[in-house]
Amino acid sequence: MTTAGTNETAFKKLITSKFNGFNLKGKKRFVENKVNISVDESFKLNNINYLIEIDSGNMAKFLVGQYVLLNQLISENKSDYCFLIVHTYKDYNIDRTLNNLNFINKRLYNNRGLKFGVIHFENISNISGLNIQSLLTNFTYGD
Repeated sequence: MTTAGTNETAFKKLITSKFNGFNLKGKKRFVENKVNISVDESFKLNNINYLIEIDSGNMAKFLVGQYVLLNQLISENKSDYCFLIVHTYKDYNIDRTLNNLNFINKRLYNNRGLKFGVIHFENISNISGLNIQSLLTNFTYGD
């Protein structure tokens, strides 16, 4: 299994064990004509579709492209979605991702793009609380 696959499996196991068997819904793909993009995991809570990308390779540029494609391919109300990024790269500074996505959201989408949040994988195991809402409150969200 690749590093990315290993990290995706570890994330799913951690979420399921830490948050009382909470079930993630798996990969989600968005397609239009010959353009498509997917996320590693997803779930829906309180009418919000959470799209989760597990970043294993310190890939801020990839995440910006993924954010742009998600914004372009999601035709429904963007307020019904939230793009969540879980960084697994050791000592990764999540501000790098936040700054890049804030820039794109402001410049391209006039602050009306998908909501987004970032957390480091290591921080998830330190979260107290036994429900998925406690996880969501520990993400650092964009402006």
